[in-house]
Amino acid sequence: MALPNLFIVGAAKSGTTSLHNYLHQHPDVFMCNPKEPHYLINQEIGMNRIPTGITNFIEYSDLFLEGEGEKYRGESSVMYLMYPEIVIPKIKDKFGEDSKIIIMLRNPVERAYSGFQHVKRYNLMESLSFEEAIDKSESRYLKNAKMTPASRYLELGNYYNQVKLYLQNFKDVHIIIYDDYVNDVNMELLRVFNFLEVKNCMIDTAERHMVGGWQWKSIKMKALLLSNNKLKSLLKIVLPSQTLRIFIRKKIMKYTVNETSKINKSTRNYLCKYYRQDVKRLSKLISINLNHWTS
Repeated sequence: MALPNLFIVGAAKSGTTSLHNYLHQHPDVFMCNPKEPHYLINQEIGMNRIPTGITNFIEYSDLFLEGEGEKYRGESSVMYLMYPEIVIPKIKDKFGEDSKIIIMLRNPVERAYSGFQHVKRYNLMESLSFEEAIDKSESRYLKNAKMTPASRYLELGNYYNQVKLYLQNFKDVHIIIYDDYVNDVNMELLRVFNFLEVKNCMIDTAERHMVGGWQWKSIKMKALLLSNNKLKSLLKIVLPSQTLRIFIRKKIMKYTVNETSKINKSTRNYLCKYYRQDVKRLSKLISINLNHWTS
């Protein structure tokens, strides 16, 4: 069996999608499609929370068959970081303690707001304001068995305990700070290649992935384009070309979305205060001063 030995475990909205795709360009690395099977947590957190997730081991292992001859076979399920007590024993038991772990960390205040905007874009269940959503995120998640774990906006950014457990349980953990990644992606890729002990090679980093900064103008249009409905089924028959359908969808979206607003100043101050102690502990843990995140 060609099993995974490389895991990008999160955090969500911290550059994991682009890193996944850039690593896939390396001749010694195979990254699976879909990027986020979330196999290691789906059954425990509830199989209705990540409908596109995989729960069958054979189906999961089949994702890596094409990478059988590569040095690394990887996946990037970003919710793994928040559930270390579930994920770590499974990686160690099924794939070995020598598995490589990559963690990407973003300012938790920015991550929370970006995560909210992402869920609001792609999930029909998110209809609250950001302030309402962070206030109700945990209670709503516990009450609604279909609510995505990505809606746990506050908890996702409590990095200290999450990172600590991965560092304690694996000898090969590489941490990337989102700001460094954005400022010099090629340097960060070189560091990843050194961590993986593979040769440095040219990677096309021109393509952007999961670009945010926009929201739907109309809830009705969002529902029409995101939900499964008769109109979309009919269009698949009338327009069998997926490329053409994507082109038309992008044209429609051009006139049905607008830019997201900036986070409210008082909300930012609240989040800075909420995360300040956790960031201080994280800074000491990984020996990188990140206190400016919450200053």
